[in-house]
Amino acid sequence: MEHHADFAVALTQHLLVTTSADPGDGHGPIAGHVISLGWWVEPDASDNPDHEPVGTLYLVVDERRPRPMWIREAHLTSVRLAT
Repeated sequence: MEHHADFAVALTQHLLVTTSADPGDGHGPIAGHVISLGWWVEPDASDNPDHEPVGTLYLVVDERRPRPMWIREAHLTSVRLAT
């Protein structure tokens, strides 16, 4: 299931990322510009101690895909500021 952000803020810097997140659409892992940072909190996370209850998300625009996608911070493989 794709994540969604409970809270989000737009970025003012040009941040480029590559990720290990591959949605299986034949285009490979998601990579591109980040347009927003988000945070999610799952209210029932205490039911499963092995489950990741909170986290940071990056809204990535990958030109090969029809829409931006929220990517978990754990899936980032590189991050850099665009010049």
